[in-house]
Amino acid sequence: MKRFAKVLLAVAGCFGLWAEPRSVDAKGLDDLISPVSNPTLFEQPQVTTEVRPIFVYHEISDQFVSAGGNAKVAALQLRVALTEDLGLIATKDGYVWLEPDSVLQKKNGWANVAFGLKYNFLRDEEFGALLSGGIRYEAGSGDKDVFQGRGDGLLNPFLSAAWVHDRLHVLAYTGGRFPISGNDTTFWDTSAHVDYQIGRFYPLIEVNWVQGLDGGRRLPIDQEGFDFFNLGARKAAGRGVVTQAYGFRYRIVDDASVWNRVGGVDFGAAYETPLTDREDLFAWRVTTDLVFWLR
Repeated sequence: MKRFAKVLLAVAGCFGLWAEPRSVDAKGLDDLISPVSNPTLFEQPQVTTEVRPIFVYHEISDQFVSAGGNAKVAALQLRVALTEDLGLIATKDGYVWLEPDSVLQKKNGWANVAFGLKYNFLRDEEFGALLSGGIRYEAGSGDKDVFQGRGDGLLNPFLSAAWVHDRLHVLAYTGGRFPISGNDTTFWDTSAHVDYQIGRFYPLIEVNWVQGLDGGRRLPIDQEGFDFFNLGARKAAGRGVVTQAYGFRYRIVDDASVWNRVGGVDFGAAYETPLTDREDLFAWRVTTDLVFWLR
């Protein structure tokens, strides 16, 4: 595993060579783990260089128009620290397998691509706090068969924060998804994460809230696609879904040396279910990933 990790860390290091490495401080701001659930939106505040393969299995709710089924997504995220405070992020891509139980046929296809910039504008090492902001653009580049590649894309301005106290780590995210055309639904998203470090093991709890602000012009329904799918539902305004996720991260490697950097590998897994009576397409979800990081 360590040899394979060094290969991927070397790839990440080639992208981030120009960013000066940070020293690890007493509050552990450079040792924060990434959130697991809501992976295409829940952005951590730290500016990092990392490669993150992700696999998601999503069970579709019986409340949804397809009357159940599942969707699977395999993706690869990339983050590159351009400077100590400025980072390039590419957080949505990959391939989708959509298998509804009825109404719709089973389809496969590519997901939209989303990328942008993140800037860390507050770093208080004494208090143990980080605050960053950024913006992403999601292009309508995917396949329509899996509800991607529709509309003219969207913009996602966001804020992300962290607070560290000893072994306790708290992360928070909030941001909007604003369509460039009126065909897609407008959303506001909020996520929170708490973990507690026990050696290399980080048990975690996360909450995600996706709220429809303005309905789209595509489908005459009141149900939406939560974080990954934008259905353009005309009656989605004022409707939202809140989910809870329980899981962990495990630090497999934390002492790899690549390009005069310290590198490591984290494995993450989380099981997620709705908290609200309203589910839309969300019955339950399992998210797994590996994070190959450098600092």
